[in-house]
Amino acid sequence: MKKRLVLLVASLAMLSVTAAAAVAQTESTDGVQGLITNISGTVVLVEENPADESGSAKGYFTVTGETEILRQQGDALVPAAFEELQVGQPVAATYSGPILESYPPQGAAGSLVILEGPAGDVPANDELLCLIPEGCDTDGDGAPDLRAGDPVPNEGAGTGFEQYAA
Repeated sequence: MKKRLVLLVASLAMLSVTAAAAVAQTESTDGVQGLITNISGTVVLVEENPADESGSAKGYFTVTGETEILRQQGDALVPAAFEELQVGQPVAATYSGPILESYPPQGAAGSLVILEGPAGDVPANDELLCLIPEGCDTDGDGAPDLRAGDPVPNEGAGTGFEQYAA
């Protein structure tokens, strides 16, 4: 009887350690710093390098009522609204709670910080780039004529993050 009790206690202890490890794997504060490449409803896709065909870091972040949306202004972070998020903006996004083990990962957004600085600067030659992963349709015929990362021909100065409908 005493031996069974010891085995039961040991089994319960191992079960609780295993459960804690499983929760630790699904709960994460990991995130992605990169460009917003898609906004669909309340889901924002952030990609570290949209032109990278080998699969750079990216993630789907679902904005909820608990998500902090901020804008970097110098050394300060100020509150921002979901409506201020735009495709092509540089952001730092973090997850809150469990994330789906998929590629790209999916989960609730803990925070989205609209960045200023190197990722948001205009390219040195004022060249516009296609940032849509499926490619850009610049002539309006419904078929992409540029790949992600390709320069947009005959387009001069701009913000560097214009998007063209795919």
